[in-house]
Amino acid sequence: MFRVTLSVVAALVASLALTGSARAQTAADRVKRTNDLKQIGLAYHNYHDSLKKGPEKAADLGPFVENDKRLLGLLENKDIVFQFGVAIKDMTDGTSNTVLAYDKDVPTKGGLVLMADGVVKNMTAEDFKKATLAKKK
Repeated sequence: MFRVTLSVVAALVASLALTGSARAQTAADRVKRTNDLKQIGLAYHNYHDSLKKGPEKAADLGPFVENDKRLLGLLENKDIVFQFGVAIKDMTDGTSNTVLAYDKDVPTKGGLVLMADGVVKNMTAEDFKKATLAKKK
């Protein structure tokens, strides 16, 4: 009886450790994606400051992404959806109220969203449907 109980306790401890590890990995992934979105926002603003217009494609941001070409891959693969071709003057609802980029699953599952002012927010799918997306005039 004692061996069975000990086995059950060991299995429970292992299960909790894995759950904690999975949560830690999810938190780490979230921090990484938040940082990715902020870097993309910074690249957008540097591009816009230099050329007075919004980038038309991921490659346009290349010179403005500091040592992390992986970010361009996220944009090209559409893992992060970016509103290309939009200048700041086109954002009539203000940069803090305008979505510039977001994780591909946000429209259906919610998730991280980059506002045009560089702030990263967590939005539900319902909030995202109501949000103002950056768009070209």
